Amino acid sequence: MANIKAVVEYDGTGYSGFQRQSSLPTIQGELEAALGKLLEERTKITAAGRTDAGVHALGQVVNFRTARAMPAERIPAAVNRLLPRQIVVKSAQRVADDFDARRLAKARRYQYTIVNRDEPSALVGRFAYHTGDRLDVAAMRRAAQWLVGEYDFAAFQAAGSPSSTTVRRVTALRVGRLGDIVVVAIEADAFLYQMARIMVAALLAVGRGELAPVEVRRIRDARDRKRIGSPAPPYGLCLVRVMY
Repeated sequence: MANIKAVVEYDGTGYSGFQRQSSLPTIQGELEAALGKLLEERTKITAAGRTDAGVHALGQVVNFRTARAMPAERIPAAVNRLLPRQIVVKSAQRVADDFDARRLAKARRYQYTIVNRDEPSALVGRFAYHTGDRLDVAAMRRAAQWLVGEYDFAAFQAAGSPSSTTVRRVTALRVGRLGDIVVVAIEADAFLYQMARIMVAALLAVGRGELAPVEVRRIRDARDRKRIGSPAPPYGLCLVRVMY
């Protein structure tokens, strides 16, 4: 059995997240169906991250095993003909038998895109959150510093998480502006359920002047989930890269 690692890009709009569900369309379900048809065998994939409904990916990593003798480099072109256009396998390669896309990942990088102007964007609106409130990016950067490091991020976890511990290590959290676009880039060893979107919600509150930057540290230390409102909408979030 060959162990195949693949990098996948997808538009999560209209999908009920990555993880397979019996009666709802998911990225995993589409991938496994297409690979199964191509390889003529039942295929089960493991992903580096189980993105939520509506979340996108530029660099999701998966692995699967196959008994077929098809060269790995031929798989992307072949399987993309069987996939909906919202899902693309960018590359594939044979890897060691013990490679596991989820277990061996060292870090994941997410990016959250915000259109910050009076009117929404017709071109990127599908992949970005729109707010007409002028955001104070400098204040957002000051708040972001309190979220870099190894901490208990219980305040940034949505209910329903199966995680046994809420301690995570955030290695980078950057906020930048280019014209009307504000981007929040977050890199961590792993993420709690909706952690990235809740972090963005906290930074948006700071950017609007609803929270002082130092309040983010106090919320972190108090593990007080109630101090932050609803997570930022999923469609602004994208899994950019997985590091091994």
